[in-house]
Amino acid sequence: MEDKFANGELDSLDVIRRYGVIIDYAMNKALPESTKQFRASMKTRSLAYWK
Repeated sequence: MEDKFANGELDSLDVIRRYGVIIDYAMNKALPESTKQFRASMKTRSLAYWK
């Protein structure tokens, strides 16, 4: 996924919406801790996960 972002196949919204990944745009690398926290937040705030 990082390679696709770096070569322009994916834009910043793609990596967030499709993959739930937060990117360090200066390094074109995923931020594992921020991604983990974002995904946890998505599970409580996303309509797809509401009961």
